[in-house]
Amino acid sequence: MPHLRALVLSAAATCLLAAPAVASPSAEPPAEDSTNQVVVFQHEFTELTVFEDPKGCERLPTGSHVISNQTDHEITIYSDPLCLLPIEPVSKIKPGYGTHVSAVGSFSA
Repeated sequence: MPHLRALVLSAAATCLLAAPAVASPSAEPPAEDSTNQVVVFQHEFTELTVFEDPKGCERLPTGSHVISNQTDHEITIYSDPLCLLPIEPVSKIKPGYGTHVSAVGSFSA
């Protein structure tokens, strides 16, 4: 029986050493994972609209419904197409967050 116990302990040690390292989850995604995109959902029958590396005022597509901030900085949501009337008090959208938007609005990055 001592040989069996030694064999089991040896096998367990080998499994522990061979196990892949698992990263612990964190509250913030790593900066290198940032896509620097703003994604807009209109409805079920259209593709998502993706704004790559947005800068300045961007008009939302007609019928926009939901916006998702996948950049590494806040974006501002406006109720008009010219970025003049911010939607207060929820006009600032943090990275990794989204919100419902006006069908004729805009955002600035």
